[in-house]
Amino acid sequence: MIDIGGFHTTASKELPKDLKEFMDNATEGVVYFNLGSYVQPSQMTEGISKAILGALGKIKRNVLWKWDEDSLPEKPENVIISKWFPQWDILAHPNVKLFITHGGLMSVTETIYQGVPILALPIFEDQKMNAAKAEMDGYGLTLYFSELSEDKLYQALNTLLNNPQYRENAKRRSKLIRDRPMNPLALAIYWTEFVIRHKGAPHLRVAGVDLPWYRYLLLDVILFVILLITSLIITLVFVYYLLKGLLVANPISALDFVDAK
Repeated sequence: MIDIGGFHTTASKELPKDLKEFMDNATEGVVYFNLGSYVQPSQMTEGISKAILGALGKIKRNVLWKWDEDSLPEKPENVIISKWFPQWDILAHPNVKLFITHGGLMSVTETIYQGVPILALPIFEDQKMNAAKAEMDGYGLTLYFSELSEDKLYQALNTLLNNPQYRENAKRRSKLIRDRPMNPLALAIYWTEFVIRHKGAPHLRVAGVDLPWYRYLLLDVILFVILLITSLIITLVFVYYLLKGLLVANPISALDFVDAK
């Protein structure tokens, strides 16, 4: 198995003029907010929407929020909405301080490449795993919608924006994922052509592919263990009843010892 994680990443492009000026002039930094293509932010409950807007309005950072409608009621002045943003190129800008994400694999991979800390708001199980990994590696925090409130969100934002450790850890992960002999796409192309050149590369086949299904699933080992345990139980039961039968046939009492004396 060849790891080609991040193969979709490319060299970042220059941002559109108006967006570039906005990003360049954001001396306090920018927070980028995108919950992916499956989540429609406008469909969030009123309570969650108010909590998010309240927390975003408190931070001293401009916010770019991928919003699925043309308007956002009660939008704070520091929040700019759009139905689309060039995510990869935004994350590459040095003034981006935080990425609020749903925790999808593509988004997490991109933020690792660009060395940006994340605040994950996961929904599906794979996103929860990615969010947990970000926390474990020290470049992110997680909030679930079920527990989201204005105070909790603000505290998480404040921690991620003001604790330099998260950004340092993100930059460290970025260096690690970039330190490869060739980029992931080139690696994928090389190994695809390698397999073609060597007619399927049978020498690289995993041995498990050729195993019978019952051995692949370790059913033979499981059966052996079951038989071993069963045999042990039967032996113990047999010994128990054998000793019990001997004691019943030849009872020993204290009187036997007295008579013997």
